[in-house]
Amino acid sequence: MSRYVVELGENKEFVYGFDHALGYFYELWDNSLGDEDYERIVVDKSYFINKLSKGEMVEVMEKYKAKKEHIQRMTMDLEF
Repeated sequence: MSRYVVELGENKEFVYGFDHALGYFYELWDNSLGDEDYERIVVDKSYFINKLSKGEMVEVMEKYKAKKEHIQRMTMDLEF
């Protein structure tokens, strides 16, 4: 499993990665919303559970400035 965090400022984070069970995934966190993890996750999407498309994943990764190498590997169905 991989998990990368991009700090967005104002207590917000973009979290993305690859998991052997979920496939590619991303989460948007707002750490000002509570003390427990489940209270702070605003968006939680994955290939397996939400049928996350490659197009959406690329769009979100570009928007929140994920590493270009990770975007390229994801578009080729490779782990990162």
